[in-house]
Amino acid sequence: MTKKLILLLLMTSVLVGCATLGPDQRSELDRMGADAIEQLKEKNPELSDVLDAGQGYLIVDIKVVKVPVLGGGGGKGVVVEKATGRRTYVKVSRIELGGGWGARTYKVLLAFTDPKLLKKVQAGTWAYQIGAEASAGKAAIEGSSQQLDAHKGYQLYTLSEGGASATWTIRTIRLKPYRD
Repeated sequence: MTKKLILLLLMTSVLVGCATLGPDQRSELDRMGADAIEQLKEKNPELSDVLDAGQGYLIVDIKVVKVPVLGGGGGKGVVVEKATGRRTYVKVSRIELGGGWGARTYKVLLAFTDPKLLKKVQAGTWAYQIGAEASAGKAAIEGSSQQLDAHKGYQLYTLSEGGASATWTIRTIRLKPYRD
């Protein structure tokens, strides 16, 4: 069990990367975000209106691995504040305990309607969930404890890119801004 935990933590640190980003990495994240939003708009025609009416958004490219009992992963992304155009580049770490097996890659878009929540995400935050996921290739279905809150201050969109998984877990997600 200890070896699995150490391996999981090492995998997470490799996926998340270093504490700063260079200009090329920032440009790459900006391109990733723009491409993902265009793909999401094709599947979700209301997304343009949601982004136009919102305070800003977070788009993250994530990779996760789950073995029995333990799972984890991470990614990188950008928070865009609509009013100012400010971009905050972030890294995401995810650790989970529970059942299931698999590995997957996907992008997550949170379109914020609550300005306080947007500021909280820009500063860095922790999230705790109980959830279940099943994916195969580009098809995925997910559910979490946070989806039960109708006044959560954001809308969630997911773009599944590959892999296969079936999991039910308790997870901790940390979002932390890169240093400038």
